[in-house]
Amino acid sequence: MAESVLCILGCGNLGTPILESLLNAKPDSAAYFTHFVACVHSIASEERLEKRFQKEKESGKLLISRGQNVKAVQDATVVILGVDPSDVENTLEQDGLAQALKGKLLISVAAGWARQSLESIITSSQVSLGKGEKTWIIRTLPNVAAQVSQSLTAIEDPDPGTPEEHVKTCDAIFSQIGRTVHIAPRLMSATTAVGGSTPAFWAIICDAFIDASVAVGVPRPIAQQMIYQSMRGSAEMLQSGLQPGELRDMGTSPEGCTIGGIMVMEEAGVRGALGKALREAVTLARLMESERQGLHVNDTRENTGNLSR
Repeated sequence: MAESVLCILGCGNLGTPILESLLNAKPDSAAYFTHFVACVHSIASEERLEKRFQKEKESGKLLISRGQNVKAVQDATVVILGVDPSDVENTLEQDGLAQALKGKLLISVAAGWARQSLESIITSSQVSLGKGEKTWIIRTLPNVAAQVSQSLTAIEDPDPGTPEEHVKTCDAIFSQIGRTVHIAPRLMSATTAVGGSTPAFWAIICDAFIDASVAVGVPRPIAQQMIYQSMRGSAEMLQSGLQPGELRDMGTSPEGCTIGGIMVMEEAGVRGALGKALREAVTLARLMESERQGLHVNDTRENTGNLSR
């Protein structure tokens, strides 16, 4: 089997679970790599990875690199850009890094960075691109549930000329940490919020139910167990094909406690508040990427663009 090396530039909340899942990939998987390089910025991150992946480091399968990004990219077959969005530009503009990316697949997990913006930074630093030296960029948006291999990763439809093997490799990588969905470029900003922000929203909803359970006498550990399992079971039922309205109706009966609680939620405007929260998150995601260009008619903030009210 030919040697293949995956370099992860930035091993934080997303890079680390991606690395862990791929270290366990089977040899017959398209997500299998013979060696890995994890690039970190701080001593603390280096020590964290050394402790977590001691066995892989000692075997030579994993190299933890600090301050050697260019060398790591030069040695890589595929590169994942996993640094914080605020560090993307500085990372890609390092002397020699764009040249090291020539002809390779770069997979971005950085929210707020369009493929065209990444391409602009890289190509402006590359000199004399020859045939087969184009850096192929695929933009993706995993979420924090990658830490338990339950991410929903949005994969942007790539440049039409992108080699099919690169697309297959990208799909295989993110299938290791959950489910994937292919999204048109124009929907990626919305997906940043729909797929990426909602885990935090679910956490707040769960926390509210747990506090209410404690208020009526249920011990907190038991309340947590019950609410989490209720959420998990509901998700399983919905993913099986059951519609939200059908699930709601299955749990309600005339004069019952469930319909009583639902009426309180409706009277409080919970449905509208949740919808507005998500639309606000989408608005901010669009602003991150477009700097107030191309706002959508259903964004929640005052529209200062060209759209009519």
